[in-house]
Amino acid sequence: MQFEIKDIHARLGVTFVYVTHDQTEALTMSDRIAVFSAGRIEQLSTPRELYERPTGSFVASFIGENNRMSGTVLAGGENGGVAVHLDDGDLVWNAISPGATPPAGARVTLSIRPERMSLLHDGSTALNVIAATVVQSVYVGDHIRLVAVTAGGLKFIVKLAASSSRSELNAGEAVRLGCGREDCLALER
Repeated sequence: MQFEIKDIHARLGVTFVYVTHDQTEALTMSDRIAVFSAGRIEQLSTPRELYERPTGSFVASFIGENNRMSGTVLAGGENGGVAVHLDDGDLVWNAISPGATPPAGARVTLSIRPERMSLLHDGSTALNVIAATVVQSVYVGDHIRLVAVTAGGLKFIVKLAASSSRSELNAGEAVRLGCGREDCLALER
């Protein structure tokens, strides 16, 4: 039905207003999406922009699945880059800020989509790396859904291609997870 409505919209060339609480439906049906919270528009963007570059923590958590970590900005860099000291341990992660670069000392939430994280094999690395232990590995058909937890209790969801050479991961297995700066968004709370 979604594709039929989308086809009718394209043929008629008129504006449709479609209200839904189903995020997948909104992403599928829309040219532009308005995300509301408490009667206020939090972000008005294209589906891709909304998913890839949410401007705030609420939108990131509302649209799609994401891994979240809290921290404090140590310093801002070029092109919206920031270094963030995580609340959990001594790790410093490099991220980008889709909006204005938050100042040093600002509290932020890091948001990383599960498909943007990777499982690091021996000898491979990424700008941001975290050690974790596999809790669950589930074959879903087109991907493997990996759930891993750090020693400090941070839980990560990672979507791996089903064709991954490491498709058999067992609970209790130690892994290293990573992502690039552009895959990690520093969002003001």
